[in-house]
Amino acid sequence: MSTYIQNKLVKGEKLQFFITGASGYIGLAVTEYAIAQGFSVRGLSRSEEGDEKLKSLGATPVRGDLATHDVLARESAAADAIIHLAWNHDWSADYSKIVDADIAAVNAICAAIKDTGKPLVIASGCAGGQPNADGSETDENAPLRQNFIVAKRLESESNATAKEGIHGISIRLSPYVYGHGGKGFLLMLIAEAVKLNESLYINDGTYHTSTLHVEDAARLFIAAVLKGKAGEAYNGVGQTNVSLKDMAEAIGKVVGVPVRSVTPEDAAQKWGPLLANFNYLDVRASNKKAREFLDWKPEGVDYITDIVSGSYAPVAAQLKAQK
Repeated sequence: MSTYIQNKLVKGEKLQFFITGASGYIGLAVTEYAIAQGFSVRGLSRSEEGDEKLKSLGATPVRGDLATHDVLARESAAADAIIHLAWNHDWSADYSKIVDADIAAVNAICAAIKDTGKPLVIASGCAGGQPNADGSETDENAPLRQNFIVAKRLESESNATAKEGIHGISIRLSPYVYGHGGKGFLLMLIAEAVKLNESLYINDGTYHTSTLHVEDAARLFIAAVLKGKAGEAYNGVGQTNVSLKDMAEAIGKVVGVPVRSVTPEDAAQKWGPLLANFNYLDVRASNKKAREFLDWKPEGVDYITDIVSGSYAPVAAQLKAQK
């Protein structure tokens, strides 16, 4: 825990959070949980729709985006803690420029809170870590995956957590954050299964992936604010035992389509290169550090269960009806 947060809590003062990406899928869950815990939230929003979502949860919307550095600096300076979730998800754009824009945004936040002891918790991803050759779970010290574009996102993480005078903390999210029928790569795969009338996996499908329920993600970000150590990264992972074939079979079941194996080349042709590359990663990241040092543990519904008979069943039915 940062000294700043400790002093605020000892005095019984209410913490005010500034959350970027607050009106997004994970951001809304974090905002809702923070407010439920008695904290106040000011959330960055790019639209009236986002404003209304935040207001409905009891948060105060702040109009801006990653390019409005003056807004980021002002809100960060006024807040007790900052959670940085915003990210440009335009996969057609130059990824290096996306990372550079994020680094610039984080720099603006850091400049406003330097030497204050206020925690800055930023979202990153554990998919950028190189898997262990023996298939065991990796920790936060795993080397970067070579020649993998998303690993470059960790540059934004190190930019914040390594800065002098900044209480920077990183949460490395699982490739598949799920729950509430929400957005992300899982929903993309379900939509592809509906469109193609089949659910696919690459080669033998034995690679494993890491998953995390969105409510567990929300609790983890708040735990990081309250207990995270400066300069540290924590893997946000619920399960590591789900194979890519398991996921394809669950999607096939909920959509009601056949399941089959394809080559990486066929997957790229059917899904596009991005989804094919992302869905052919072996990602087994340990959550031991987060459990031990943040007093956190995942409690969300099982990933496969949520696909087959949980929150994604009505989503799949709606997509099929719209086809």
